[in-house]
Order: sequence, then structure tokens, then C-alpha cells
Amino acid sequence: MSSLRHVKNVIPASPEDAAVFDNLRDNLQLVPDLTGFVLLADDGLALCGYGLDWTREDVQTIAAACSGLASLADGLSMPVDGGSVLHLNITMEHSHLILTACGNGSTLVVYTSGPESIGLAMRETVRVARAFKHQLGVGSRRARIR
Repeated sequence: MSSLRHVKNVIPASPEDAAVFDNLRDNLQLVPDLTGFVLLADDGLALCGYGLDWTREDVQTIAAACSGLASLADGLSMPVDGGSVLHLNITMEHSHLILTACGNGSTLVVYTSGPESIGLAMRETVRVARAFKHQLGVGSRRARIR
């Protein structure tokens, strides 16, 4: 199991937010093969980003791409009256990407490297996102992934 416990947030944050983001990082340690995560606001900006050897630019790129994915998912749901998009899972050759709602107007993006434990990774990601829901909202912005 990878550990991000000593990895620092690469996005500048206020001292109050930094404590909440570090707590989020610590609670995500049960996600199997965790390699990093980004907390994303609906406007596409990264609120925080932690990853093994990730730079601020890496986190901003992930945030922009995942904002586009969330928008695409909304667009796919609307014509079929599918309702709110709850989660997205993208399986890549060497990793998984999980997007799930995390507070009003924010989305939690988690990367894992272990293909055999995606079910547990998804369950832990959703569990932590729900537990932090009230701490990680970004005000009156509409959440894309619910």
C-alpha cells in the first residue's frame, strides 16, 4: 500500500484549509495502492493536490481534465434523464481514476495503481468523500458529480 502521509499539498492553502486537506489525505490512506488525489472545484480549479512526485502543474492539469470529464458525464446524463452523475471510474493500462462528489461544488479525484483492488478503492473513496462532505464544499457553486 502506497502512503501519502508525508506528502505535502502542492496547491497553496490557508492554514485552516491546509489542516482539513491534510486530514483528508490521512483518511484516504485506506484506499489501496493510492498514488495521489485532487480536490476539484466545479470551476476546474484544484483546491488541493497530493501525489507521489506531483508538481503544482501536474495537479492543475489533472483538475482541468477531470473538470472536463465531469462536464461530459453531465452531458451524457441529461438527454436520457439519468439524473445526477454519482461517480466516474476510468480504467487505464497502469492505473485507475475515480471521481466522486465531495461537498457542495467539489469533486474528489483519486488515482490508484492497483487494478485488482478497484472495488475496495471505489468504496473507500466514496466513504471518505461522504464523511468530508460538509467540510469540503465550496459555497454556492453547483456540484457536477453528486
